[in-house]
Amino acid sequence: MKPEAGNSYFAGLHDGSALDFPYLGIPEFDELLIWASDKKASDVTIQPDIPAMADIGGRIVPITRKPISPPEIDNIVRHVYGENGPAEVMGGGDLDPSYEVRIPKVGTLRYRVNVTGGRMIGGKGVQITIRALPSTPIEIDKLGIEPGIVKNVRPEQGLILVTGPTGSGKSTMLSSVIRMLVERQDGNEKVLEYSAPIEYVYDGIAMPSSIVHQTHAGRDLRPRGVEGGDERSIFAYCVRNALRRKPTIIVIGEARDRATIEAVVEAGLTGHLVFSTMHTIGVAETLRRAVMPFPDDARRSMAVDIMESLRMVVSQLLLPKIGGGKVGCREFMVFGREVREEFLKEEVDRWPRLARRLLAEERAVGRTMSKSALDLLGRGLIDEATYERVAAR
Repeated sequence: MKPEAGNSYFAGLHDGSALDFPYLGIPEFDELLIWASDKKASDVTIQPDIPAMADIGGRIVPITRKPISPPEIDNIVRHVYGENGPAEVMGGGDLDPSYEVRIPKVGTLRYRVNVTGGRMIGGKGVQITIRALPSTPIEIDKLGIEPGIVKNVRPEQGLILVTGPTGSGKSTMLSSVIRMLVERQDGNEKVLEYSAPIEYVYDGIAMPSSIVHQTHAGRDLRPRGVEGGDERSIFAYCVRNALRRKPTIIVIGEARDRATIEAVVEAGLTGHLVFSTMHTIGVAETLRRAVMPFPDDARRSMAVDIMESLRMVVSQLLLPKIGGGKVGCREFMVFGREVREEFLKEEVDRWPRLARRLLAEERAVGRTMSKSALDLLGRGLIDEATYERVAAR
């Protein structure tokens, strides 16, 4: 199916079909994942005594005719993790392996798998959640991203934050931006990405004058003496690693703790362009969250550094689309010199209010989420109730 600008990398409505396996063995498990990928399922959930379920076009639907038994689930866990997998889960641990399905003469499908124990209908059991990791970034013109965002994604240096809730397409958007930059004939980019896990890869992308190196934070790189490790502190360590390798662009999977925020800000202030993500909705909330990890006595000085480094915040929601599927709705603000100076004149606690005012009064390059939703409503992509829900935020 050929993507249409702005929405088609999300699935449409499910057609009601399902697989009819007498037993979910390993060959059938791989077939199930291939089938779900063809349906553009965002994730698949398997747990005992109910059919396998998938999120297709924003609706959770059964994709097997028969319920999956506990022995079938244990067999899958051993296959994707190892023989001790079921015992580790029942002992209170969770598993988070990656998994690949190789299709001859076609390629490889990549997945992130989480296995967690707990209580469900009928007693205790194991739930397997499988999320597809798309292999190639989508061309940016197929995402319908606003020209004001595209025009401002390559400042000379600084920090760009891509935000939104889990599953809102942050990684999709960010990988498309990187693809656009490295595909340029005179790009001359050295991109270092640190993620956990790596979602999109650039193997099939033509890069005339650029290179991309991707590191799985905590697996490919972690502080010496740390086994496994805390992803939050590991991301800060990854920034330090990047600064020793002369990149032009640094991509950090998530800036959610004090150490990582300090590190990405430092990198942005010392001549690098840094992209990272946050689980926030809207420009105002992103500014509030960025300074929240810092104690009162350090908040003002750190906030100044954050503002000096900040170049743009892009926040995305996925909204239900009329006719099925989802469509991206984005709020963004470009932090040019004059805008940054206006923030620096204000008390830090007033920054969220100032961000809302600047966007509402169109005194900064950007757009509010409600205006983006109004545009989608006018184009017949979302309904009135969805627009009102966004506008009421």
